[in-house]
Amino acid sequence: MAFNIVVGLLIFGYAGWTLVRYIRKTRQGKCAACSLSETCQTGCSSVGPIKRQTDSR
Repeated sequence: MAFNIVVGLLIFGYAGWTLVRYIRKTRQGKCAACSLSETCQTGCSSVGPIKRQTDSR
């Protein structure tokens, strides 16, 4: 019985944590929440240009 309660709490806890994380990311906006925000080329105002290294050959 105790094992079932612990498993149930883990399942509902993870579901709640996932829901909170999703809500936080959606409040940030499309570009801020994206994992590629540092190197994105879509032209979002919060994303700076890509800095490329040049090879001096």
